Amino acid sequence: MRLAAKIAFSILTLTALGFCVAFILEAIRQEARPAATVAEVKAGKEAPQLPEVARSVEKANWQSLLAREAGNEIAFADKVLRENERQGALMLEVALRDFSGPQLEQHFAELMARDLDDHRALGYAGRVLQEIAQRSPDLGVALLSAMTPAERAALVPSVARGWTMADPRGAFAWIESAWVAPDGGYIDRGLQNDLYGRAMDALVGELRDYEQAAEVLAGLADPDLKAELTELVAHRIVRDGPENALDRLAELETGIFDVSVMDAVAEQWAARDGEGAAQWVLANEQEMSLAGVRSIAKHLALGAEDEELHGFHEGLGEPGKRDSVASEVSRLKARREPVVSAQWARAIENPSTRQRAVLDALYEIGYEDFGSSLGYIDYVYLPEDEGRAPVVFSTLKDWLAVDVEAVAGYLGSGRANLSASLSEELLSEMALLPQG
Repeated sequence: MRLAAKIAFSILTLTALGFCVAFILEAIRQEARPAATVAEVKAGKEAPQLPEVARSVEKANWQSLLAREAGNEIAFADKVLRENERQGALMLEVALRDFSGPQLEQHFAELMARDLDDHRALGYAGRVLQEIAQRSPDLGVALLSAMTPAERAALVPSVARGWTMADPRGAFAWIESAWVAPDGGYIDRGLQNDLYGRAMDALVGELRDYEQAAEVLAGLADPDLKAELTELVAHRIVRDGPENALDRLAELETGIFDVSVMDAVAEQWAARDGEGAAQWVLANEQEMSLAGVRSIAKHLALGAEDEELHGFHEGLGEPGKRDSVASEVSRLKARREPVVSAQWARAIENPSTRQRAVLDALYEIGYEDFGSSLGYIDYVYLPEDEGRAPVVFSTLKDWLAVDVEAVAGYLGSGRANLSASLSEELLSEMALLPQG
């Protein structure tokens, strides 16, 4: 999904920035060390390492120097734009902490003025605007309203994220209503959805406010947007490790998230630890949907031992969920392990669910071998089973376009075991086909 991809990229970028901060500070510390003397080099010795207190002083001195240089917005913009994008962003991030309100506005204006000279300036201005909106949402919106339509479209996400950090409810109320302003506004539905994503990322990624996140999700009417934000929330819940997800959810009020979030948590957990996710789902079965248990079955079928897969299937209390697991495993194993697939199909308790699962498995098997398709059906069903005839009829009907002679031969053998009416229907369709 586009939104999920953008969010994942932003998460990776922030992580990389953290490493770069440490790298830059370490480089500065290294440069500040006294050089080894000639005598020390000849003797194979270097100048002694600075103690921890000295390193802390160096860091503080560097930050103080950066803060002084940032007092002049023109000189600071020059300095930031001389660096590569990552280092420039880090310098700005450190300096932002000490800017006063008026200084933030001055730096914002200066960086906006540099946009035509350096495309990075607009991104840096966005980070300053985010800080402004976090301290004063009204000022952030006021600055936004004074921009050109193109600038507003580019920088409105910064206001949304900053406002969320200060006042989540106010930010989401603004995001919900801004795009339907009486004058048509400047926020379309696609941009509004992007703002929801930026704000939700700040809400659960920075503030860890899952209660508010649940409230926002419950109020969304757009199913696609809700699905994307649900995936984001689930990712954030399990990001610190699957083993912590259950504890994190246990801290929240019972039922705060709907089934879709629980399913998404199960899916993301299963991708990392199928067996652990299976145990978690068994312990929380009532909160899981058929799709949720099906996702666990998929990951176990692709990556776990058969023992774990069977244990998960048998551990589910609801027949419908057991059937959902068996259906998914039957489909996944149909092409490479048809006998195992058929065994899982036979384990499905509901006749109509079994019929759909067998048809899905036959679709996976394809039309390479007529005998294999009918053999699969015979492995699942006994000749007298009521559910067999509709599956045989559907399969033969599909095969008419592939191998009409094989279908005719099978009907003539009597092994189809179809009613007279179904046989007549097939024969009538065969008669309409062009004769080779």
